[in-house]
Amino acid sequence: MGFPGSTYTLDPLTLESLTDGSAVRTYFIELSTFQQQPLLGNYDQGKLCLSDCGLIVAEEWVRSATHRRGVDLDRWMVTPTSLKSILFLHEPTEAGTPMLDVAASQKPWLLSSLITSFKAVTAKRINLCRNQPGQSVWQRSYNQILIADPVRLSDLRHQLDRGADEG
Repeated sequence: MGFPGSTYTLDPLTLESLTDGSAVRTYFIELSTFQQQPLLGNYDQGKLCLSDCGLIVAEEWVRSATHRRGVDLDRWMVTPTSLKSILFLHEPTEAGTPMLDVAASQKPWLLSSLITSFKAVTAKRINLCRNQPGQSVWQRSYNQILIADPVRLSDLRHQLDRGADEG
């Protein structure tokens, strides 16, 4: 299930530096629950039904991005075992430095900070909901892909839209 997050009106892949001295990078991220436990919901006749824990994840994902400067959500969805999202990061650039000079494998500080705080808040809320303080909710790391190709962005958007509809 994905609530329609804020959808960009411009294609961020065509933007270089913005007038405020920042550049937009597009990422696909996936966070998985600890040991792939289906604690965020289940499928009933092909339709995703979020659990209370899944609703917490959905609510906090929107809240985390809304309250963090430099982050815009695009498509996203919660599954029983994961959160998948496309997001845009507005990153400061130095004059004359191409946007893609940063290694694709390097996690930008803004993204790492967003994910770390999101995981902490949701884990605390989920554990309170389950009355299991201190239990692991999320896998240690997360997957990220820097999207630098409009076709790849379109494919990922389609996958998330289709996944939200199908289950």
